[in-house]
Amino acid sequence: MDQKVDGGRLASLDILRGLDIFFLTVLSGLIVKFGKFVKLPKWLMDQLVHPAWEGFTAYDMIMPLFIFMCGAALPLALPKRLGPDGRAGWTYWRHVLSRVALLWGLGLFVQGELLSFDLHRISFFNNTLQTIAVGYLAAAGVMLIRRRWVRIAIPFALAAVYTAFLHLCGDMTPTGNAAVVYEVKFLSLFYPDATWHPVSQISSWHYTWWTTVPMFAVMGLAGFHATKILLSGLPKPKRAAAMALCGIGLLALGAALSTFDPVVKHIFTASFTSYAMGVSFLLYALSYWLFDIVSIRRGTWLLKLFGQRSLLAYVLSCSMLASVLSTAAGLPLSAGGKMGEKGLSRFFAPETHGFLRGLVSAAILVFVLWLWSEYRRLRRKAA
Repeated sequence: MDQKVDGGRLASLDILRGLDIFFLTVLSGLIVKFGKFVKLPKWLMDQLVHPAWEGFTAYDMIMPLFIFMCGAALPLALPKRLGPDGRAGWTYWRHVLSRVALLWGLGLFVQGELLSFDLHRISFFNNTLQTIAVGYLAAAGVMLIRRRWVRIAIPFALAAVYTAFLHLCGDMTPTGNAAVVYEVKFLSLFYPDATWHPVSQISSWHYTWWTTVPMFAVMGLAGFHATKILLSGLPKPKRAAAMALCGIGLLALGAALSTFDPVVKHIFTASFTSYAMGVSFLLYALSYWLFDIVSIRRGTWLLKLFGQRSLLAYVLSCSMLASVLSTAAGLPLSAGGKMGEKGLSRFFAPETHGFLRGLVSAAILVFVLWLWSEYRRLRRKAA
């Protein structure tokens, strides 16, 4: 996607997206594996897991920030696909729908069940990439609305309707909340046997997808509105300040909502979403200040690499490629895998093998992303 503001590429968008995908695919896993043989503070380890139900951790921010950043890219990428009169034609919708189809298809692939060809295991909607597709489609549609106040009101209206649904149609327990109850009922229409994979997964994990669609749209729209601030005529420092104020306001809203609406990521309650979007606005404002106003560039290469190739990084990290290749060094395929007699592993204590495998996988991932970036650069140069 083109990501330009004031005639230059928006570095903050690349770097913040890169930080998110790097944290997911490399950093969080390495810290957890390192903690297996070196005692790390409990507060740090607690930030690298999802709470059992209520709560908010750094690990909870990965998925919301993904959706937010996808929505943030739309005002920079899609306007050029509108017609001369500013209306959306086939060119616009072909691009939007092809992106949605790509994200949805890759989501089906990386969740690991599509190639099983087993209806007991395949779930049509069960992946972060698909939630990004929902947020992308919602932002692409709302962008076409001419009235600014309507565009701003839509995410608040969606959140209000979803919150009313949760509180009027169920309780806020893991098994009794309306999102889980009605999603199980919906899926049971297609999977009559409640033990089938999609139904049993929702019932046991308490994560919802279909009923939570309004909040995925809210997060994509939040990112869209954040970048609209950057495209305003305000001086650059005031743009960053405006985004930061929005972030603080959303955090305050989340605190107020949490007095009656539990902070739960599993079903993306309004309080959780407000907290997540508040943090997203603040991170975006800070990133814009550091990398587009102060123009810090040193030390950002790796994050920009992951940010510009985030989809490839995610798909590779979800596949077995890095893990399979890491076994060439004699490292285990999985935590409980059988160790080979040869390879680097024999030089290190068994409890470090998981961490070492993570390092090898991370190095392979970075190398593949770099090769692909160089290939794309050379192609553009040749053209």
